Amino acid sequence: METSAQGNTGQQHHQRHSGSITDTTEMTRHSFPILLAMAFSTLMLSACSSLLKTDGPDHLDSLKHWDIAGKISIKTPQDAATGFLSWNQDVHKYQIFITGPLGQGSTKINGSKSKTELLLPGWDSPAVAESPELLMSQYLGWNFPIQDIHYWIKGQPAPGSDFTIKTDDYGMTESLSQHGWKIDYSRFQQYGDYWLPGRVKISGYDHRFILAISKWTVYD
Repeated sequence: METSAQGNTGQQHHQRHSGSITDTTEMTRHSFPILLAMAFSTLMLSACSSLLKTDGPDHLDSLKHWDIAGKISIKTPQDAATGFLSWNQDVHKYQIFITGPLGQGSTKINGSKSKTELLLPGWDSPAVAESPELLMSQYLGWNFPIQDIHYWIKGQPAPGSDFTIKTDDYGMTESLSQHGWKIDYSRFQQYGDYWLPGRVKISGYDHRFILAISKWTVYD
């Protein structure tokens, strides 16, 4: 009888022990993917924080030659329109093409520090002036500060005058105010050594321009 009792007790102990091992194995098997996912998430957050950190707007001084392509939305006291936008900037020289809001064809603006040419659909020759803002106001009815925007569009203030700027924890510009205009930024992506916005909203003087940029091209 004692042998039988001891044998049953040993069998029960073995069953309990086996059950404990099985439970632990099951817990480990189910917990491992969760722990792995947590470790991966932590690693990715750390990597993203490192990648996103920039030197702030001053870093953009070295970006002097670039292209953008996308859409532009324009709202003035007299009109509202949208169109496609292409802009090439090479230091102080620029070429801008806007297609859509002005009818068939495209509006072309070529400029430099000393001269700007504006060619509208149906024109045989361009209008010429020293100031691009004067041409835009006279022929399009827009207050469109091109000479400032080619800085603002990157996320930095135009040089030589006061401004207020707000940057995020990674050094990228969230908003900028200068010359009576407010510029808001979002949808940053990395292009080469630069983090550049995919959406720029420029508001002031009863005007609003929204640039939805689908592509940046940066040049050395």
